[in-house]
Amino acid sequence: MHRRRSRAVVTTTTHQPPRIVAPDVARGLALFGIAWANIPSWAGTDPSLAGADFGGVGPGGTLDQLAVVLSAMFAHVRGLPMFSTLLGFGVGLIAVSLWRRAYPVGAAQGTLARRYGILAGIGVLHCLLLFFGDIIFLYSLLALILIAMIRLRDRTLLIIAGVLYGLHLFATLALTALTPDIPSASISGIPDSYPEYLLSNLVWLLGYLFSVPVAGASILPLMILGFVAARRGVHQRPADFARILWGWVALAAAIVLLVGAPMGLAAIGVLPAGWEPVFSGMNQAFGYLTGPGIAAGVLLACRGLQARVASGDTRRSLPLTMITALGKRSMSGYILQSILFFVLCLPFTLGLGADMGAFGQMFVALGVWGTTVLAAWLCELAGRNGPVEAIHRRLSYGRGGLPARYGQLVGTERR
Repeated sequence: MHRRRSRAVVTTTTHQPPRIVAPDVARGLALFGIAWANIPSWAGTDPSLAGADFGGVGPGGTLDQLAVVLSAMFAHVRGLPMFSTLLGFGVGLIAVSLWRRAYPVGAAQGTLARRYGILAGIGVLHCLLLFFGDIIFLYSLLALILIAMIRLRDRTLLIIAGVLYGLHLFATLALTALTPDIPSASISGIPDSYPEYLLSNLVWLLGYLFSVPVAGASILPLMILGFVAARRGVHQRPADFARILWGWVALAAAIVLLVGAPMGLAAIGVLPAGWEPVFSGMNQAFGYLTGPGIAAGVLLACRGLQARVASGDTRRSLPLTMITALGKRSMSGYILQSILFFVLCLPFTLGLGADMGAFGQMFVALGVWGTTVLAAWLCELAGRNGPVEAIHRRLSYGRGGLPARYGQLVGTERR
């Protein structure tokens, strides 16, 4: 009988530390912020309405006004910065895991580059076929830049982050001062057919490719902060970093109250309308700093839960379980969100939301997010990964996954 030898990757059988709860909770919540911030673009809100960037003040009257202010405070430039921070954190966790498996730095960079290069490809498809506002492609390109820098010391990385964000602040505030009357950014010209939509999305995709230097000044610093936090083990010892974490929470709260609230009040006419573009520019300048602050707040809030998980007590409330399930499947949740908005909101599908006003749009966003939460929870009950995560992992690591230690392969025999 002839035997054919094959090579199989040895997967680790050592005890795995408990999964970190806070990033999953944060990602699950961030997806609602992203849905809430994006629905005016999906629905093609009339830019002539007051508060058009936030859904507009329409038939809902006072409720629309309330939704505009809340959206300005808690949705716009809030969820995406937190996602950016957590993406850098994820790069850091994977890098630490690879070093623990004795990967040389070059090999670790290659593995990470393959993972995020494939993720960029997923982003290309998402942008072209579903949503012109895709973040996966651009964020993956920035992750590849971060991966190229992982040999640098934490201090050097933080200096780079500070310089880049300083450039972002200077450019954004200067632009706001020079062009205070910039028109609404709401998108009202969504194509009326899918072929035209595909062509439009291609233009958006090319725009993202050329916007890497600009995005690198605003988003890459957040990724660097997340990466350094993971490498320093902030998630393992939050008490040791409590002062820094609370500082970030205070900064985020200040931006929400001192920038977001006036921006929303100006959008509905409570404050002078001419103040809206000024505060909008300030929100673009400083709003990204809410990402680390919100992530820090979630980490602090989850300390007790993480301690219970570490002790083997996995009990938690059903809503928290469901949100955590979505956070574990955030890519699948984000793309499912786009599929649902695509069906519900575009002019050549159901066209829902354009005339609803900010309050109605908020509830559409809440319903879409709730559907993704339910889908993720059903996957959790079935013991299955999200479909996008499963495909991404298989393409990145192969069928056998990563080895327990770098280069560790054994021969197996198949009859």
